[in-house]
Formats: sequence, structure tokens, C-alpha cells
Amino acid sequence: MLAKILPCQPSEPGFAQLMIRLRGEDALLANLNFTLCNNEQNYLQPDGHWSPEPHWFTINGGYAFNNGSGFRIGPDILDPLLTSPSQVQIQAKLATGKTLITTLQLARDELFSSGARGQTAHYGGSSVLDTPDTAPETVPETEAEPTPDEPIRTPTAARPKRNTSLVPIIIAVLLVLLIAAGALWWFMGRDNATPTAAAKQPEAPVVAEAAKADANACSPANLTSQTELDFVQNCVQQKLDSDKLLAIIQAAKQAKQCGVAQRLYAHSAQGGDTRIALAYAAEYDPQGHQPSECFKTPDPDTAAYWYETVLQTDPENQKAKQRLAELRK
Repeated sequence: MLAKILPCQPSEPGFAQLMIRLRGEDALLANLNFTLCNNEQNYLQPDGHWSPEPHWFTINGGYAFNNGSGFRIGPDILDPLLTSPSQVQIQAKLATGKTLITTLQLARDELFSSGARGQTAHYGGSSVLDTPDTAPETVPETEAEPTPDEPIRTPTAARPKRNTSLVPIIIAVLLVLLIAAGALWWFMGRDNATPTAAAKQPEAPVVAEAAKADANACSPANLTSQTELDFVQNCVQQKLDSDKLLAIIQAAKQAKQCGVAQRLYAHSAQGGDTRIALAYAAEYDPQGHQPSECFKTPDPDTAAYWYETVLQTDPENQKAKQRLAELRK
């Protein structure tokens, strides 16, 4: 699947066209259900904010566009995408029940948010007009308060009286100390027997924490015990190296956890891991493509996109240069 947001013709701030092209299918999509997830595994919400809770958007009125299906989107989707520096994955649920995931491409240089409708001059003017009114009122109030002369004189007169009342207090304190010392001496023998038992108590929470850590570990054993989102988030937080992450992705593919494999691929590739990006591109590259449950057919457009991602981090990567040139022929 190829997903890309392109400008309307003519261009209109805040509005664009979402193009969906299914590999090997020519059917026109009448409607589309989809989620949008950024690098931090947060999903776009209807109010424009990002949240860990997935939200499914539904768009109707699909039309033929760029050898695929087009859908008109408005500021509620376009504005958050343009203001977010993170790359975004789109998960589309087709009418057949099939779910596809890919990276959403944006033609940023050609798209404009709804804020580009001539409102910037108004913002600049209002900020200048509001500042003079508030400044003069706050200065005199802060300078009129510090006059604490009278409270300083009162303690000097009260000190002699306090000294006369210290004698009974000192006697009482001494008596309390004597009683406490006697009680401490009497209980000394009983306290020596309890430390060993008390020292063993913290072992239980340590064991519980270790079990919890194992349950949250990014390992093939937890692929079926965690939800897709929880597993991906745990793997992202643990910041595995490329070798370990590729092993996890391979295990996810074998377990047919395609969403996990694609999310881990995309997150690391977008984060600048060129080795992961090359591996992800190879999953779609017609040259040497190995069909699997998660990557059944090659997709030259998607492969080219990930080779371009490699070159953004490593402009001299020969493998990416060579394959991108071949795919563009």
C-alpha cells in the first residue's frame, strides 16, 4: 500500500487529498477507516492532539486519483500532521477486513495549514497592543509592600520571660530522657532477635519487580502475552541494538504479528538506524523479495521510500543509491 497526502487543485490552505494505492488491486475505495500513529506511538485524535489510545477515522466519498483512491481531508487531520516533525504511520482497515500499515508520505513543500489564510498579521498586531496596558499596574504594587518594622521589636521584650520558664521544661526533658534510656536498655535484648527477619522482608518486592520486568521485556516470549501497542512501546523504551531488534522483528514475522514487525521496522528506520531501514526496504524491493505472511508482494514505491530514508541519514550509502536508481528507471 502507498499512502500520500497531496495538495488540492487549486491549492487551498487546510485542505488536501489523501491518496491510497493498493498494490495489485485496481478497485476504487468508496470509504476508508484508518489510524495515524507517530514515532512516539501516539495516535492522532479528532481534536488534533496525540494520545496513546488509538482512534479510527472514517472518510467517505472516495474518487479515482493518481492510479488509486483519493479522499479529501480537512484541517482536523492536515494541521496536526504539518506541525508534527515526526513521521507518521497509517493503518488502514479495508472493507474486506484486511488491515494494511505503511508510512504516510506528505508533500510538505506543497501543503499549507489552515493558519496560512492571512491570520498571522492579526496575531502580530494584537500582541503589540496588549503589552502597554498591563506593565504600569504591576510595578507600584510590588514596591509598596515591604515595611516589616514593627514585628522585629516585639521579640526583644519577650525573651526575658521565656528564660524564667525554661527550668521546669529542662527538668521534664531530663526525666523523659531517663525513662527512655531505661526502656531502651530493657528492650535491647528483644531488638537483637528481630533484625534478621526484618532484613528478609524486602526480598518479596524484589522478586515481584523482576517478574514484572520479565513480563514487559521485549522478547519473542512476550509476543502473544502483550497487546501489539504495549509490546512495541516496551521495545522502543528498551532501545535495543540493531541485531537484537532484527531478531525480534524476525520472530514477529514468524508469529504472524505483522503489525509489530512493521511498527518496529518503521520506528527504528525513521529514527536514523540505516541498517534497519535497509532491511525494511528489502522487504518491499522486487529484487530478492522473499514472500512472507507480512510482506506477501513487493512494492517498488515503498522500497524506494525507505531507500530515500537511508540516504537522508547516510547520503553516501552505496546500496541505497544503487537500488533507488534501479527502482526509478
